Order: sequence, then C-alpha cells, then structure tokens
Amino acid sequence: MKIKLYLVILIISLLFAACGQEEEKSVTTAPPTKQVEKPKPPKEYSFQLSNSENQALTITVKDNFYTFSKIKQPIVLVNFFATWCPPCRGMIPHLNNLQSQYQNQLFILGVLLHDDVTLERLHTCATSHKINYFIASEQSLNQKFSDFLSPKLRLPKEFELPLMVMFVNGKYYTHYEGVIPEEMIESDIKQALTKIEGL
Repeated sequence: MKIKLYLVILIISLLFAACGQEEEKSVTTAPPTKQVEKPKPPKEYSFQLSNSENQALTITVKDNFYTFSKIKQPIVLVNFFATWCPPCRGMIPHLNNLQSQYQNQLFILGVLLHDDVTLERLHTCATSHKINYFIASEQSLNQKFSDFLSPKLRLPKEFELPLMVMFVNGKYYTHYEGVIPEEMIESDIKQALTKIEGL
C-alpha cells in the first residue's frame, strides 16, 4: 500500500515538474524578432528647361512636390503647346491676360513640344503674339518633363495639345485638356489664392 502511495506521489510530482519545464521553455524560447526595414527615401527627379535666350529654369520633383527654381509666384501654370496648333495659338492672348493680371501670384511656363519650328521663327511667333511669359524652347529637355508628367495625369505620352497643368505651392492642383475659357482658369486661380491666403 505504501509503495502504491509513493508511486502515485512520484508520478504526480513528475507531471508537475514536466509542466513547469514546458512553461519555462515557452517563456525562454520566444521567436526571434524581425528586423524592421527602413523606408527608402523618396526619389528625386530634376528637369532643366531653357528658353531661346539660354535662360535656364530647373524643376525638381521629390515625393510629388514640384520646386520651380527662380520662381517666386505661388501658382505655376505649365502650358504644353506647339506653334502649328491653332487651339494653342488661340490660348496665347488669354494666357497673356492672366499673366498680366496676376503677375505677382502667377508664373506661366510655356513648354514647346512636337514642333520643328526654328528658334528664329519661334521668336517671330512670340513677338507677333506678344507673349509675355517664359517659353521653354529646348524640345529634347521639354519632352523628358512631358514624359515624366503625362502618366501622373493618366494621359498617354502623345497627349493632345494644348495641355495646361496648374501647381499651387509646389503641389499639383488641376489640369486642362484642350481649349479652356479664360474665365475658368481665372476662377481656379482665385480659388487657389483664397486657399493660400487662408493658410
């Protein structure tokens, strides 16, 4: 009888000892922690545009923020155009008006694309239309910026002209495909200025 009692006590104590060891194992053998990967810094893109007088303007893009060098105005309207395009030529007087009216708040950047015009003919065109805004005339450089921007606007690389893209304080604001009434662009400029003043 005593032997049976000792056996029962021994078996029970072994069971408790085994359970205690299992608990210790589960505490001491935690899975290794994964190393957290550091986020990659956003890639930076740079585009240098120049006009027929070799004045350069650099556009830097980082994390969807656009920095236009040497431009102090908070609103930048990029106008992709060609001299052979009647709707593009039709927009020039309206862009001239907007540039004159909002010269302290608006910078219009004309970007020439898909045009075999010589610099001499471009100068004649700019003079005859009294263009009062910057015209980026180096088309190989202009095309690089266009190729970068078009997929961001969900447009094909060979988009129709004219195309105008408005940036406010370095961020994309809106874009216009084709001929747009001057009043509509002006309305957007006024709304953007109201937001800027409200900051």
